[in-house]
Amino acid sequence: MEQTLPDDIVLISGGGPVGLILATVLAYYGVKSVLLERNDTTTKWPKMDLTNCRSMELFRKLGLADLIRSKGVPPHIPYTVLISSGLGRPEALTRWSHPGVDQWRKVIEERNDGTQPLEPYQRISQALFEKSMKELCDRNPLVDVRFGWKVESVEELKDCVKTTVTEVATGKEHLFTSKYVAGCDGSSSKVRRSLRMPLDGGPIPGYVLLIHFKSKDLTRIQKQGQFWHLFVLQAEAVGFGGACIAQDEVDTWTVHLNFPLDASSDEIDSYEAVYKVLGGLGERYEIKIDEILVRSTYRPHIAVARNYSSAHNRVFLAGDAAHQNIPTGGYGMNMGIADAFDLGWKLAMVVQGKGQKGLLRSYEEDRRPVALMSVERSGVHLSVHIKVSKILGKDPYTIDAQTEEGRQRRWELDQHYQMHDNENKDFGVEMGYRYQSVICIPDESTPAPQFDPTAYHPSTWPGTRAPHVFLKDGSAIFGHYGKYFTLVEFVDGINRGADLLLHAAKDFAAPIKHVRLEGEDHAYSVWGARLILVRPDGHVSWRGHSAISAGTAQKLVGAIIGAGDISVDTAVNSEKKPETFTSTVGIDTQSSDFEFEKIGEMQK
Repeated sequence: MEQTLPDDIVLISGGGPVGLILATVLAYYGVKSVLLERNDTTTKWPKMDLTNCRSMELFRKLGLADLIRSKGVPPHIPYTVLISSGLGRPEALTRWSHPGVDQWRKVIEERNDGTQPLEPYQRISQALFEKSMKELCDRNPLVDVRFGWKVESVEELKDCVKTTVTEVATGKEHLFTSKYVAGCDGSSSKVRRSLRMPLDGGPIPGYVLLIHFKSKDLTRIQKQGQFWHLFVLQAEAVGFGGACIAQDEVDTWTVHLNFPLDASSDEIDSYEAVYKVLGGLGERYEIKIDEILVRSTYRPHIAVARNYSSAHNRVFLAGDAAHQNIPTGGYGMNMGIADAFDLGWKLAMVVQGKGQKGLLRSYEEDRRPVALMSVERSGVHLSVHIKVSKILGKDPYTIDAQTEEGRQRRWELDQHYQMHDNENKDFGVEMGYRYQSVICIPDESTPAPQFDPTAYHPSTWPGTRAPHVFLKDGSAIFGHYGKYFTLVEFVDGINRGADLLLHAAKDFAAPIKHVRLEGEDHAYSVWGARLILVRPDGHVSWRGHSAISAGTAQKLVGAIIGAGDISVDTAVNSEKKPETFTSTVGIDTQSSDFEFEKIGEMQK
C-alpha cells in the first residue's frame, strides 16, 4: 500500500522519548506528524533516570515541566550519591551531596546572577517518562501515533523521501512518500543504516548485567542512608564494579554489575546479582525482593554519526540514532531532548514557510559538536571510577581494614571523589555550550567566551544560551519570550534600531516578538547588550547595541531564519576523520551494521 503524505506532515521513525518529543515540538508549532514505532508499547527498560536542568527549561516552554515533575521523584528528596565498599559496612566511604529540587530552587531565587538555570533537574525513570509522553501524543490531534509499525528502509530522492514500513501485526507492507523524515529510531537506526551514514566510536572495557526489580526493604537497602546512586566497589574489578539506582524512592531499583568480556553473566541468577552488587567487597547482602522486572546485558559504548543530515537535507538523525553514550553524566537522553527541540522548531518554520532551508543545514552544525563534547565528557566521568583501582592497590579489602594503611586508602578515595565530583553537575556541558552554525552571527566586537565544562558562565555571545534572570517584578525573563524568535531590547531612551529589525522581519514574514524592558539595570548587566535576538530554543542569534542600518537589519534577519547565501544541499561527508574518545577500546566505523560483542536485549 502506497501513501503520499502532504508536504506539511513530517514522518518520524521511532516512538521512544526523542521521537515522542519531536512530535510534541512539531505540534507545539502547529505541524502534523506521523510517528511510527516498531514496538507495541513504550519501553520497559530503565535507561534514563535524570532529566537535566536544560531539558527542564525546554519542557517548561512546551508547558510540560509540571507534568514531568508530577511523575518523578518528589521535590524535597536530595539527590545523594554514595560510594561504598558494600552495605555490610556501617557507613559509606564517601558521598556527593546534590540538592533536591526544592533546595535548588531556593539557590536559583537567591542568586539571580545569571549562573543558574530557570528550572532544576528532575529525577524520573525513562519508563514513566515515555509512557507520559505517549499519552500526550495519543491525545494530540496533530500527531498520528502508530505503534507496531516497523520502518524497514528509507530512500532519499532530491524532492522527497520513500520509507518502507511493515505493519507488525499483519505483516502488511506500506510505502510512505514524504518531504521529510526524522530518524529517532535508536542506536541500531534503520534510517541511518539505510542511508549508510557512518557511525564512529567504540565500546568501553567489559560489559554490564542489568537487573531491574521491586523491593520495599528500605531498612536494608538504605542502611547507609538514602541515596539516588550507590556506587559499589567489587573485588573482581579491584575497584568500581557495580551500582544501584533508586528509580522512584518507593520500591523500584536497578542494579548494574560489571563483567569482563571473557566472563559469562549467565551463571549468576538475578537475585544473586542484586545481592552481590549490594554486598560490594563483603559477603552477599540479601534483601527482600518482591519482583524481578527485567534483566539484560548491555555493552556501554560511545559513538557519534558523521552526519546528522542526509545529502539533500530531507532526512535527519536525532537521539541515539545520531549518538550513543554511556550512563556517567546522564547526558544521553538529554542530548536527544535537545536534538528533538532543535530539529522540531527548525523543521516547523521551514514547513510553514516562516524559515528558509539554511535552518535545516544548521541542525547538524548546531547539534553534532555538542554530541562530540558531551560523549567525551561522559568518558572523562567514567575514568574517575576506573582510576579507583589505583587507590585500592593489589588488595582491595585493605580499604575496610582498621589499620593505618586502611585509613590512608579511605582518605585517598574520599579526596579522589571530592576532587572529581562533576559527574552530575557539569553545568557547562549541560547549558554552557555555544552553537556556531550559519544562523548564529558572531559578535566581532568582543572575543568569544571560553568553554568551561564544569560551570555555566552567563553570556549572550551569539550561539550561547541566554542567561536566566528574574526581572524586577519577579517574573523570569524566559517567560517573556515569544513562541518563535524574540527581540529583547533593554530600553535606555536612545533609538537603537529595533524598528529596523522588526521591519525586516515583516519583509521576511519571520515571526519575531519584541520585548521592551525598561529600568531593568540588573538584567542588562547580566545580558550585556541593548539588543539581543533570541532563537525559539533560548540561544542567542545575534546581539549588539544598535542595528546600524536597514540593510544590516535585512541581512541579520535573513541570516537567522536560514536565508543566508548558502547551498541547499549538504553532501554526506564520509571523509571526516573518525573521532576518538576517552575510555573507549579502539575506534570502529559502522554504516550498514550495528553490533558490538555482548549487546543485550535492552540495546536491540
